[in-house]
Amino acid sequence: MKVLLVIDESSLLRLSVFAELHTLTQFENDSKPFLPLVLAGQNNLVDNLRFRDSLPLASRVVARNHLQGVDRQATEKYLEHHLTIAGVKRSLFEDGAVTAIHQGSGGLFRKANHLARGAIIAAAKSKSTIVSAEHVRLAATEIF
Repeated sequence: MKVLLVIDESSLLRLSVFAELHTLTQFENDSKPFLPLVLAGQNNLVDNLRFRDSLPLASRVVARNHLQGVDRQATEKYLEHHLTIAGVKRSLFEDGAVTAIHQGSGGLFRKANHLARGAIIAAAKSKSTIVSAEHVRLAATEIF
């Protein structure tokens, strides 16, 4: 059995925790790390690893990966998929709204969810049966 420590949302950790994590990763067994560590987080994780107290841990990083946002077509499929799960049989979003959600979210699903939900609420408030780019714009001012 191999042990692995995975920390999700590690970009939210206090900087002092990075020094403690470095201590945990210092132990080795046959020149291999005793406790491999995977840090997952938002873009500011890289910035946090550049602070002086975090540098010892950053020096032990072997690989990095940054997920890019998806393209507009994938954003549209993602929105359609979630509407299908919710039992909606037709698209609620105009093409301009999908484009606005994609651009506003940078192709990141979590942000697309927030924008789409906010845009649906804005459309409902205006008694509209379809979500427009204007509804997405209104949602973006409320959310971000």
